[in-house]
Amino acid sequence: MQAMNDHKLSRRLAMKKLVAMSALGVVGAFRSRSVFSTTNNRVIQGVSGKIIYKDNEYYELWRQSMVWHLSKPNRYPDVIVKPQSVKEVASAVKHAAKNSLRIAVRSGGHNSTGSSLRNGGMLLDLSGMSELDIDEQKKIASVQPGVRSDQLVRATREKGLSFPVPHCTSVGISGFVMGGGIGWNYPQYGGMATFSIVGAEVIIANGERLIVSENHHSDLLWAVRGAGPGFFGVVTRLFLKLYSVPKSIMASSYIFPLQELQTVTSILDKIKKDGSVRERVEILAVLMHHPDVPVDEQPEKSKICFVTAFAFEQSENDGRKLLEPFSRSGLSAKSVVKSEFQSFTFEDLYDKFFSLEDPAGRMARYGADNILTNRGNEALAAMTEHLKNAPSKDTHVLAAWGLNLKPREDACFSGIGDCFVGCYSIWDGEENDQVNRNWLKQSQPIIDQFANSHYVNEINGEGNPNRYRKCYSENNWKQLQQLRKKYDPEGVFHSFLGHS
Repeated sequence: MQAMNDHKLSRRLAMKKLVAMSALGVVGAFRSRSVFSTTNNRVIQGVSGKIIYKDNEYYELWRQSMVWHLSKPNRYPDVIVKPQSVKEVASAVKHAAKNSLRIAVRSGGHNSTGSSLRNGGMLLDLSGMSELDIDEQKKIASVQPGVRSDQLVRATREKGLSFPVPHCTSVGISGFVMGGGIGWNYPQYGGMATFSIVGAEVIIANGERLIVSENHHSDLLWAVRGAGPGFFGVVTRLFLKLYSVPKSIMASSYIFPLQELQTVTSILDKIKKDGSVRERVEILAVLMHHPDVPVDEQPEKSKICFVTAFAFEQSENDGRKLLEPFSRSGLSAKSVVKSEFQSFTFEDLYDKFFSLEDPAGRMARYGADNILTNRGNEALAAMTEHLKNAPSKDTHVLAAWGLNLKPREDACFSGIGDCFVGCYSIWDGEENDQVNRNWLKQSQPIIDQFANSHYVNEINGEGNPNRYRKCYSENNWKQLQQLRKKYDPEGVFHSFLGHS
């Protein structure tokens, strides 16, 4: 009897531990081979890493750890495999193909829909593969799928280099950059991080290892640059072009009542006509509930527009020059709160703007959708009334200007426009799922009227798989399907949610 009670207690403690873990804590714990190590006789030849079948007593704990937020999708793979090397990845792929187990791939697990969780088949979790090498002469980073934002920041900075990393420390580089990658300092780095992929190591459906580049299997490199969760292979390493490290990171922030939004966007339009601002300054605007105002306060008193301009430059003087137009504008004069010319490190940026402790980034239940557009001002204005009716105070709308996206022949990423507008529904309690998901679903027709396309990493495609298709131009979508038939003719790999 005591043994049975101890067993029940240990399981309760394990589940409690899962809820308490942060996104980074989950990754760190599950990278350890000793955590919950149980005997499993169903081995996969050539794989020494963890293999978790559905009848493993800790299967549900492992399954839930595959998605960073708390609203875990009700999808259940037959087996979760955590390879420790490229050879083990190839062995797992061959095993899956031989046993008709369709494969979904996870690198960091930060995709908003939890796309790596599928019903049946094999979930190939690469988060434990985290080698990172920097060639400072060639200015190239070699990264495995488990490398995360803050790791790449530190490693490149030591060599005097930089990369447009994700805005959150917990985001894995691989999934982020393969799906597009709106990262810090994107105006100076070509708009999307995916365009800085110069090569990749790929395991295709027959288990063969390919090194792809502009000169070798360039069609696969084209697909790696933007296919994201719809890629038809396993990327075990990316080669990323690096840039000079900014010696000064500076930001100016302004807060306005939400009803002043039109005034704010009009002023921003005037500032963005300055070519140096348009090409070098990252501008973010967030429509949100003021974190210090009670939940039940009227929207006129609680909803705000929070604008920040970021300058990543080689000197503090250069940064100040780029931010001066914001200080001289009506933003400074009309804001109710302002903080100008503040100096930051990358770590400071994470802590202040996208921390897991922040209302907009905390561990909670979560949904997201977005558009890429040239009409960001209109999309924000259209979302204003809908935001006032948001069922959760942490739900917000974010706009990022300066993407300058144009059609490119060397990448399947097809976004066009100068602005990203994202809707983020964040809430607590499973009992509140339906009302918050309905709010997000109702956002779609409001913002879609201004859309050129969508950003695949944060699309809400459940129940509407055609939304993934709209992330790509018609020609690029067709080419992706043709390449899938070429490299994965038997359908070993899952495609986008709802497409396999």
